[in-house]
Amino acid sequence: MLQTITLKISEITIDDKQIFDRYLRLSDLRVSELNFTNFFMWRDYYKISYSVVNDFLCIMSVMESGVPFCFFPIGDYKRIDELKCTLYIMREHFAEMGWNFVMKRVSTQQLSILETLGLCFKSGEDRDNFDYLYSVGSLSTLAGKKLDGKRNHINKFKKLYSFEYEKITASNIPDCKDILEKWCIQRNYTESDSLIAERKANLDLLENYESLELEGAIIKVDGVPQAFTIGEQLSSDTVVIHIEKANAEIHGLYPLINQQFLANQWSHMEYVNREQDLGLEGLRKAKLSYNPASFVEKYTVELC
Repeated sequence: MLQTITLKISEITIDDKQIFDRYLRLSDLRVSELNFTNFFMWRDYYKISYSVVNDFLCIMSVMESGVPFCFFPIGDYKRIDELKCTLYIMREHFAEMGWNFVMKRVSTQQLSILETLGLCFKSGEDRDNFDYLYSVGSLSTLAGKKLDGKRNHINKFKKLYSFEYEKITASNIPDCKDILEKWCIQRNYTESDSLIAERKANLDLLENYESLELEGAIIKVDGVPQAFTIGEQLSSDTVVIHIEKANAEIHGLYPLINQQFLANQWSHMEYVNREQDLGLEGLRKAKLSYNPASFVEKYTVELC
C-alpha cells in the first residue's frame, strides 16, 4: 500500500527555469509544450503548477473551466521503479482532490515507456495537438517543387519591398510589442478570450526575453518593423517556434520571416517544431502547406 505523501506544489516563476531545464534535458523530447518558456508564458491561462516527486518533474493544469490534468512526469526514464511510484502518487493526489487522473499531451515515446510499466491504462489520439515537424534544411532553402508557392510569395515580396533582418535584443523589444499590439488589434482581440490570453502570454515572453535565453528576429520592411519571431532549442536536434507575428497585409512577409529565421539562426538544427493547429481548419491548411516531415503525435491517457 502506498504511503500517503503530501505534495509540495508550487506556482511557476521566472526563477524556476533552471529546475525545469535540468529535467527537460534528461528526457530530450520534441514535444512543443515541454519547455520552460511554454509553461511560463501560459502559466496564468492554464493555471499551471508543479511538484518534484521522486526526482521527476510533475506539471499540472487546473483551469477554472475544463478538466484538471497533468503532463507525463519528466525526468530520467531509465528509473522505471521511481517513475511507476510517481504515477501512483500523482493519481492519489488527483483522487484526494476529487479529480480523475488524466494525462494530456503524452508523446508516443512517453506512451511506449508507460507500456513497459505494466500499468493498466487507456489512451486516445489527440490529433488537434499533434505538432508539425519540418526539416530545417527544407524550410530554410525552400528547395523543391512542393515549396514552389512559398518561394514565389517571397520573390514577389522582394520585388515590391526592401527589408532588413535584425536579431532581437533588449533595444528592439519595444518594436516587437508594437507589432504584437497591431496584430491583436487587427483581430479585434478584446472580443476573444483566447486572443486576450495569447496577447498576455506573448507580452510575458517579451518582457522576460533575456531571462528566458531565447533567440529571435525582426523584419523591417522599407525601414519599418513589421514582423518578428522567437524560438529556442527544444531538444538535441529540434528548434521550436514560440511566436511568429507579422503584418498580414504585406504579401509574403510570413514565409519570408520563417525562412530567414531558420537560415540565419538555426541552420545547425535538423528539425523545427511549429506547434499544433488546435483543430482550426485554416491553421491546419497553412501548416500542411509547408510540407511537414512528420508529426509529434500526442495522446490523452487515463490510468485504470
